[in-house]
Amino acid sequence: MARTASMDFLANKIAPFGEKVAAQRHLKALREGVLMAMPLVLVGSIFTLIGSFPIEAWTTWLNKHGELDVLLNTMANNTFGLISLATAFGIAYSLAKSYDTDGPSAGIIAIGAFLLVTPPLKTDDGFGIPYGLMGGKGLFTAIVVAMITAEIYRQFIQRDFTIKMPKGVPDAVGRSFAALIPGAVIIILFAAVMKVLQVTGVGSLNNLLALIIGTPLGLIGGTLGGTFVAVLLNSVFWFCGVNGGQVVGSVMNPIWLQQADANRLALQAGQDLPNIITAPFMDLFVYIGGGGATIGLALCLMFLSRSREYKTLGRVSGIPALFNINTPILFVFPTVLNPIMFVPFVLTPIVNAVVTYLSMATGLVPYTTGVALPWTTPPIIGGFLATGSWQGAVLQAVLVVISFLIYLPFFKAADAAHVKAEAAGVQASESADEVAELKEVAEHSEERHEHRDEAEGTAAPQDASPSPAEPSNRTTHRQ
Repeated sequence: MARTASMDFLANKIAPFGEKVAAQRHLKALREGVLMAMPLVLVGSIFTLIGSFPIEAWTTWLNKHGELDVLLNTMANNTFGLISLATAFGIAYSLAKSYDTDGPSAGIIAIGAFLLVTPPLKTDDGFGIPYGLMGGKGLFTAIVVAMITAEIYRQFIQRDFTIKMPKGVPDAVGRSFAALIPGAVIIILFAAVMKVLQVTGVGSLNNLLALIIGTPLGLIGGTLGGTFVAVLLNSVFWFCGVNGGQVVGSVMNPIWLQQADANRLALQAGQDLPNIITAPFMDLFVYIGGGGATIGLALCLMFLSRSREYKTLGRVSGIPALFNINTPILFVFPTVLNPIMFVPFVLTPIVNAVVTYLSMATGLVPYTTGVALPWTTPPIIGGFLATGSWQGAVLQAVLVVISFLIYLPFFKAADAAHVKAEAAGVQASESADEVAELKEVAEHSEERHEHRDEAEGTAAPQDASPSPAEPSNRTTHRQ
């Protein structure tokens, strides 16, 4: 009864709440805006990986041949290092589009406003744009500026407070003129904010947001306790059938990306890496095998299934699970709203987070270098590339074993129950076939009786009128 009540609560309360949060307009824009910047992050990570590959002979060769290591760092700075700039455009674009207004215009204005509030770099030759604040350090500023920009922009557009052009003017020109008034208001607003912050001694919007937002969220996203809460919420939402990454990741991914970028910059500068918990830490170690860290369950399905259905599912889901794709396991096995799988589904990623954190904090495994690999990178390979060491690969292998051991007893129970259900289904099917055969035999027998009765009914009148010879025979017989 208690288990049923718990499942009802998860299905009827938690799942709808998670769906509403995931569909919330501003969180959706935040998620899509960060994703819009991911091509730059991944390309820049490739350059970082090449320039800092953990073989001394390679890095020495790069340095001696035209300072290729410097070139690779510059290429990384102009890709990964522009994540905040791209995010500002992406969030404003997505949020404006959600209001059925012009996304590109809102995105362009957001870029201008973001650059305006970013403190310029002063040199002897004049002013410049600081790379450091275009990357992870400026991410919170980019998010806030983009949100405010899109909201102001759509208010002007929806209220028709714009410059309207004649009907014959091309649509692109009309949109450009429509953006003039909201664009001017937005730029003036952020210029006033910048001036107030300078006069009050705060310095910049970056400093203010770092104090108000960055510090608290950094404590959540950069500590083991905060990560524990994030992983727990992610797993609970996934268990309810809601994409936990869309709910929890909308808030936490910018923090983890910012910390990954800080590690990348420290690596380029030859300094100690500052952050244990980063985006690769979460994607490649905590959620190994996908949401719920189900790679262990995939191995159970592949090699230990006695149920015919589970054997088939193991063959189908095994290979995708190696690339952290576990949709068949979530919804076909299923783990979603499956009471027997709640404990391992929630427990496994938490254990992975604790083991990985302690391994890195004690120096057994190096920190992730800031290389943002695709979340589909297979185990062993991902661990080596993310940390630049064989220890990272070994740690991933250990996490696979841990996942397998945690899921094993629960899988055995589920498999045994499914085998019984299949056996009962076969017996029921056989019984149904036997009943059908008996019915068919009975029907054929009844048809034969009917045909015989009809034949006898046809012959009866002939027997009632005997031939003339028949009476004398009977008489003779009686004598």
